[in-house]
Amino acid sequence: MKLLYFIALLYLLPACSRNEGKSYQDIVRPVRVRTVALPGALDKVYTGIVAAEEFSDLAFKVGGPLVEMNIDAGETVKKGTLLAAIDPTDYQLQNDGNKAAYITARSRLERDRRLLEMQAISQQEFEMSEAGYIQSRSAYRASEKALSDTRLYAPFDGFIEQKYVENYQKVQPGERIVRLVNPDKLTVWFVLPETSVGLTREQMQVTVEFDIYRGLRFQARVQEFVDASPGGAGIPVRLILDDPLFDKTKYPVYPGFSVRVNLRTDNRIADHYVVPLSAVFMDPLTEQTAVWRYHPENSTVTALPVTIGSLFGSDNVLITKGLQDGDVIVVDGMNFITEGQKVDVLTTELTVF
Repeated sequence: MKLLYFIALLYLLPACSRNEGKSYQDIVRPVRVRTVALPGALDKVYTGIVAAEEFSDLAFKVGGPLVEMNIDAGETVKKGTLLAAIDPTDYQLQNDGNKAAYITARSRLERDRRLLEMQAISQQEFEMSEAGYIQSRSAYRASEKALSDTRLYAPFDGFIEQKYVENYQKVQPGERIVRLVNPDKLTVWFVLPETSVGLTREQMQVTVEFDIYRGLRFQARVQEFVDASPGGAGIPVRLILDDPLFDKTKYPVYPGFSVRVNLRTDNRIADHYVVPLSAVFMDPLTEQTAVWRYHPENSTVTALPVTIGSLFGSDNVLITKGLQDGDVIVVDGMNFITEGQKVDVLTTELTVF
């Protein structure tokens, strides 16, 4: 999408016309130039977001009205903390009835066992007594479990990221109550464009830079990615921070923080060059994407058609065809020059990687 937007802008650029008169050609325009060379490494930058590696949407296994919920979003809790409770009255009554039936069935089974030993009852009667005992025991255990499930506890240390319901609200079994997040186990998610899917198969160095700690880059590694593009939005990639220099007590970050993800591939791509977006324009006569090639022997420029590939970051683009090692191109001032015009190089030329 960015690439299409960039190409559309090219058509709007006041690219120079070749129909200018000689008086215009005689004007020496100031420009800045760079020498292109095959990159030893390619860098791509993407925007990502910090997420919790360990989180859980907690819910009750039973339903009923909430009678206790004394936590709020953002509150820190310890493992085993009571988070919420459902009115246990009905479950307590059911459990009491099942307990009484279980005790009765157990007593009957013990009595019938003695009677069977004295051959006072038949084997069939004893087996019926035993089946009744097993059934009542199962019912009692189920009701006891249901009663304990009316109280919701934190399964690990963390903080409440979101609260989905309010106290005294009637909830259903499985309905989300709160989201508990472990802030000590973080991951980074970003979306890799479909045009860069080949990067997932290459060796690369991954670093992340948090927006609140600009200038500090921490090593990371790819933990997983999806071999699909959900909704055509790109490929979700998950990173794990494994830099020993990343100390969360020194650099506190939390889920939701924005980061810049830098991917560096060391593989050289033959005949491919990365140039600034400012160097590329649309020739209005040929309707081809081009750059201005500078000729140092006579200080003139000529249009050189090129084929562009994917964007690199927000201000660079990959040239896949048209350039060669050593070509000197105009990177600034290209909107005010024409074919064959003389130019004045303002600064020392730089090498494009």
